[in-house]
Amino acid sequence: MTHDIRKLLNIKDLNIKFSDNCVEKIKNKLHIKCTLTYPVDTCLCCQKQGGVVKNGTRSSRITYLESAGQACYLILKKQRYLCRNCGHTFTAETNLVEKNCFISCATKQKIASLATDTTSEKKIASQTHVSIHTVRRVVDAFACAIRKRPTTLPEHLCFDEFKSTRSVKGVMSFIYCDAVTHQVVDIVEDRRLYALKEHFYRYSRQERKKVKTICIDMYVPYIKLIRQLFPNATIIIDRFHIVQALNRELNRCRIQGMNQVRYKDRRLYNKLKRYWKLFLMKEKKLEYTRYERFPLFDSLTNTGNVVDYLLNQNEVLKNTYRVVQDLRFSLDQSDPLMFLTTLYQASNQSLTPGLKRVLKTFTKFKQYIKNTFHYHTLTNGPIEGINNKIKVLKRNAYGYKNYSHFKNRILLISRLYVSGRKEKETKQLFVA
Repeated sequence: MTHDIRKLLNIKDLNIKFSDNCVEKIKNKLHIKCTLTYPVDTCLCCQKQGGVVKNGTRSSRITYLESAGQACYLILKKQRYLCRNCGHTFTAETNLVEKNCFISCATKQKIASLATDTTSEKKIASQTHVSIHTVRRVVDAFACAIRKRPTTLPEHLCFDEFKSTRSVKGVMSFIYCDAVTHQVVDIVEDRRLYALKEHFYRYSRQERKKVKTICIDMYVPYIKLIRQLFPNATIIIDRFHIVQALNRELNRCRIQGMNQVRYKDRRLYNKLKRYWKLFLMKEKKLEYTRYERFPLFDSLTNTGNVVDYLLNQNEVLKNTYRVVQDLRFSLDQSDPLMFLTTLYQASNQSLTPGLKRVLKTFTKFKQYIKNTFHYHTLTNGPIEGINNKIKVLKRNAYGYKNYSHFKNRILLISRLYVSGRKEKETKQLFVA
């Protein structure tokens, strides 16, 4: 019986003894009575042998992992000892629970394991039968072990930012990770240039020279930072942000054209509103051979003909669509010459002011966009995935007030238990 209980609870300390009928159910909670005792010959205080005698017991209620969906507590009687030589008293200790603590180490490990996901801390406290404050203390304690200030930098970095807590100046915080292993290197409270300089000056110049590539969005202070602090780093504009900027302006152009015919041609307005997804699709994915029924169209048609019909109703929308599709196609084909040619030819066409502004920005950063084609496997995808987890974490928790605790939780999600992740092969990352 006692052996089965020990096996069920996964208690490996043989000094903990279980008696028969030691399990008691009180208010839908399991109370398991056990005793911790072992022979002691040397006093912990005076280090003299002999003279140590047993001196009663002290009971502790230890919060343990739940069993069959029920809260489980160990009513542990710890043996007390008295040294007759120096009069010092002490209590038996076990690796099951830390000294002067009433929450088992297994429960704390369970809390840390649950904290590596985007689960709210209230939910974690409910699952482990502890208070929310206990969960926060455990998260902060485990995060201290991995929150050591890094002294080295990987060769390939990703820069990005995320919306932080209200206490942060400038609202946004800065995060950067390894572009190959996808591990977060560190988080900076403020993303403004002076704060980033202060942070990266902690690394030696020799260490900063080792960085070969940095993938960023089109945030100008990042470019200034890299030029000053990373002399050997190649700046790469993330292709996701290029496509995002193009799609945003195409969608705005569609909405403007849609609103122009809102009261003149309601049927055309409904068509532009209903089939907005077709405009954002890659042109090669449009179907031209399979005919089917489409709402708002009287005869059988296909997605390609729907898009062509709607584009023919607005010349500016048609030109904008063509430029966006050509630029996206050149990105897919990794053809920088086609991208730049389309960029220059677009200046003579009638386009929306928003797209002209985006194309002007592309022209300004064309030397960095060329690097996007050269290093086509390095993107900000890993750090965008991390930022998505951060958003989910904030949404589940209904926001965070303390920045330090918020940073600890992010580090637990991104750094703890990463041994199972497979690092990507780096041999084929670059084009010769």
